This record gives sequence, structure tokens and C-alpha cells, in this order.
Amino acid sequence: MYYNYNELKEKLIFAFFKKNVQPFKSWIRELKKFFKIKIFYNISLFLESLLFTPPDMLIYYYSKDPKSLDLLLKELKVRFNLVKLPIILVIDKIDIDLLIDKTQIVDDFVTLSQTSEELVLRVWYAFARIKRISDNNPLTGLPGNTSIQNAIKLAMDSVKPLAIAYVDLDNFKAFNDYYGFIRGDELIKNLSFILLGTIDELVKRGEYFIGHIGGDDFVFIVPLEKVEEVSREIIKRFHLTLPNFINSEDWGRGYFVCKDRQGNLKNFPFPTLSIAIVPVYKGKFEHIGEINIRIAEVKNYVKKMPGSNFFIDRRN
Repeated sequence: MYYNYNELKEKLIFAFFKKNVQPFKSWIRELKKFFKIKIFYNISLFLESLLFTPPDMLIYYYSKDPKSLDLLLKELKVRFNLVKLPIILVIDKIDIDLLIDKTQIVDDFVTLSQTSEELVLRVWYAFARIKRISDNNPLTGLPGNTSIQNAIKLAMDSVKPLAIAYVDLDNFKAFNDYYGFIRGDELIKNLSFILLGTIDELVKRGEYFIGHIGGDDFVFIVPLEKVEEVSREIIKRFHLTLPNFINSEDWGRGYFVCKDRQGNLKNFPFPTLSIAIVPVYKGKFEHIGEINIRIAEVKNYVKKMPGSNFFIDRRN
């Protein structure tokens, strides 16, 4: 999950600085090389512009007007839907008490002693962090759909054969309706822990990706030669932990009773896992849509198989 140079060039930064003194003059010159930047020396104009044309980031020199930051920006981030607006605080020197006190509204800080290059890097990292957090699934913390699409595109260009695996919880809707959404969320989080733990244990760091599409759907990408071992172990660990989420009475009889979509009582099996796997390598697919179609086909096939299963598409 990252920004390219052209994306950053479109980012608008509001900077509240001190006029015609260093290091602000040097900082402004360097920032203009990478971003759109609007400089303010008057707090009223700064706040007015912030309200009517919100930027992508604020850089605020605290000593110039500390009260405005404390009294106004905190309210703006809550009342005007600017919660995700990153704020970098400029301070004269390190003040631990001040920085701890400002953690609710400030995302990062720089001191006047830092170079223009260091400031640019802080800005770059702040944008990347916000983008990463915004994409992450709120329940599991795993990368979401934008990151997943980017990871699949990278896999399409990989010289080394990779496997894209789509993980789906079967019978989850009935489980969620019967046991409640809190238990359902716990089951989803448990699956995310299993995916993380298993893949991190069996695959070298930097050679895999794990994402959460949403609900009970996940994606992982691993080297093709590892995908069978990984899939078997994921299914094994899922079933080892499953009894923790099933009432003992239901576990004893091997099913739970719940209304189906027509409102009729029905015996439902416990949740199982279906893992649909599509190998990818450079030149195999021309467009990500082709992969999505192939994954959907394999998913439909594997979900018809009884119990927990994985299936690898062997077609070229």
C-alpha cells in the first residue's frame, strides 16, 4: 500500500508558518517540489480556508499560536468530518509533556532543527500511514480491497509462480443469526489469526500477502509451491479451534437448529472453510477481471464439496 509520485503531487497541504525566517523558507521550497502547498501566516485565514476547502494535511507551527490549535482544531476534527486529516506539529524543541498532551489531535511532529528532506519524509510517511489505515478492515486490521487489488496486480507481473487463494466461511450466515454477531465477529477474527499465524510460520516474510475483503471473505497470496501446505494447515487449525465457538449441546449433536431464509427451522452444519486457489505468473492473465472470473468459478466448485476443502485451478 503506497503512493506513487504523481499521486503525491496532487496532495494539498496547508502550512501555518512564521514568515520570512528559517527553517520555514527552506521547508517551503522543498515541499513545493513534491506537493501542492498553501502557506498561511494569519490564523483567521488559515481556519477559514480549512473550513471551506479542507486540505489533505496540516503542518502547524505551534509556538506561533498555541491556543488556536488547542481550542479550534480539536473541534474541527470532530465536527467537520476531518478525523482522518493528518496534522504534523512543528515545535521549537522536544517537549515530551506537550507532545503527549497533543496525541489526540496530532499525528506526527518535527522540530525546527530538522532538515527540509526530513520534513518531506515525515509528510510522505504520514500520507502513506493514513492511506494504509483507511484501507484496513476495522474488525481484523488486515488490508482491505484497495490493497488486495494492488497485491493481485503485482502478482500478475511476478516471474515467480504465485497462488491467489480466496477463503470463504461456509454456513456463516446461519451461524451468525443463531449465535449473534458478537460470536460471529469472534469467529471471523479467529480465522484472521489463523491465516496470519499459519502463513507467517510457513512462508518467508515478504513473500506473502493477506487481505480481508469483508465479512467472512479473505484473500491470501503465497508462492505456488507453498499453497497446498498452507491451505491444509489453515483448515486443520480452523477445525481445532472451532469447538471454542460452538455451544456444548450443539457440538454434542453435531449441528445447530436455525431458521432458513424462508423462515423454516432447519438443521445447519457447523461452519467450514472453502479455499479457491488460482495460480498466477507473468503473462498468464492480461487483466485483473480475468482472475476474478476464474476465482469465482473455482469458488463455486469448491463450495459444493462437503466439509472444508481447498481446490487449485489447474487450467492454463
